[in-house]
Amino acid sequence: MRPLERREYRLVPGTHYGTPKELWGFRTAARATSRAREFLRANAVLLGLEPDLAGIARQRVVESLGATHVIFRQAHLGKRIHRAYVTVHVDGRGRVYLAKNRAMPKGLLPATRHAPVRAREAARRARRALPRRGRAAKVVGTEEMWFPVEERLVPCWRIRIERRGPPEEWIVYVNARTGGILSRYDNVAFARGGTGSRGRRARRTGRALVFDPSPVTALGGHNDLITLSGRAWRERRPPREVYREVRLAGLGASGFLDGKRVTTKPTRGRVRGRGGDFRFASHEAGFEETMVYYHVDRAVRYLEELGFRGRRAIFRTPIEADARGTRDDNSWYSPHSRRLTFGTGSIDDAEDAETILHELGHALQDAIVPDFGQSTEAAAMGEGFGDYFAASFFYDRKPPRYRDVVMTWDGLPIGLDEGANPPALRRLDSKRTYRDFRERGHEHDNGLIWSATLWEIRRSLGRRITDTIVVESHFQLDGFTTFARGARAILDADEHLYRGRHAARLRRIFARRGIEFRGERAPRG
Repeated sequence: MRPLERREYRLVPGTHYGTPKELWGFRTAARATSRAREFLRANAVLLGLEPDLAGIARQRVVESLGATHVIFRQAHLGKRIHRAYVTVHVDGRGRVYLAKNRAMPKGLLPATRHAPVRAREAARRARRALPRRGRAAKVVGTEEMWFPVEERLVPCWRIRIERRGPPEEWIVYVNARTGGILSRYDNVAFARGGTGSRGRRARRTGRALVFDPSPVTALGGHNDLITLSGRAWRERRPPREVYREVRLAGLGASGFLDGKRVTTKPTRGRVRGRGGDFRFASHEAGFEETMVYYHVDRAVRYLEELGFRGRRAIFRTPIEADARGTRDDNSWYSPHSRRLTFGTGSIDDAEDAETILHELGHALQDAIVPDFGQSTEAAAMGEGFGDYFAASFFYDRKPPRYRDVVMTWDGLPIGLDEGANPPALRRLDSKRTYRDFRERGHEHDNGLIWSATLWEIRRSLGRRITDTIVVESHFQLDGFTTFARGARAILDADEHLYRGRHAARLRRIFARRGIEFRGERAPRG
């Protein structure tokens, strides 16, 4: 394979290394099979790699609907380099169309590794670096590795720490030479600030009562669901007509809510349905479990219907969910335990199916892009996508007045307090553009820009096409992605799946939202 010529590609320049972070806007000659490593050898000089690709090892190959994505990790002197990787993306015709490069150039690699700070001392320093909130911290993982600091590599310890009540999952990088803190962040993805198993075991069906998606949408309003007294409110017991009787598919033989796609095993005091009968009302134990099982199972089945099944499946083991995991008014997805957790503060979060699917959106992104959401823009895209995924899925189940909002039951108290019309946690029809993005802003506020962009695409292209290309686009993103790269990935997904049929409309929408490609036009198919 010949190296790329400068006129053939566009690039995103690196900040420190002098090598490109991304090569895009090109297509190599078609091949019968993916030649990712051959592409890297041919372009090693451009990417700053050793000609023999020393230290570059293939980690995994991921197949999506329209492309194959080959991920290489970089190590040096036997230790992994944090965030150092190269990915090569190949379309269905065997043409490389994108390369992402976070590898440390060969000329900047140190000759030796001096790391006097031991793991126990690093863990002690990591604990001391956490905010002091009086909760016990438990070290659940350590790894010796390299950490890039501008143009040099520093030996470090990666310390993963868990704290409970409310939950925190900290990743702390400790300098193994000096003991100083290089970086720290809470890895838990919150809903708001405050496939399949192997074998042919028999699967059963059950019956259940659920909200679909919420009692507010079922009644077309909230007046019969709460009692207001000044600014105070009290929840009423939802009437019988807001429930929908449904079939629970894919249950195992345990009598609990254990299925091929989801299990509520982490939930304390789990309920067992006699003869598969899980028809509980919202005030009865087991209702939240049933809600989580039914809606997660149904959403994963929908993803499979879109084509994400078999070797292209996003979830290859049952999703674990704790339906009543905290008394706080909060829900989250943990990338470490790969578990959904729902809170019972105020209105129980798992009583709102859109809250459930918002959290599933975080799990979906993490399954495709491990630790998605590490940058400010990526975190906002995570929140925006979660809102979009929930709103898109339940669009036809809601009265028109509620189609542009999400979490009308779980978010009702906040919506009422903020004077939202209709009361809900968030909207998807915001007029915000990328010019309204705030680097120090809250990810939920910034996320309104991304959810509104996806919502506008859905209005133009329809549910199935939009859902498919948006999910497909994640396969070429990383945990530190940006709005611009997300938009480019959507255009690429449209090219691979629909031969660019919707590219003109997509570009107009991105332009209206102020999402630009670093001053360049998006590539044409």
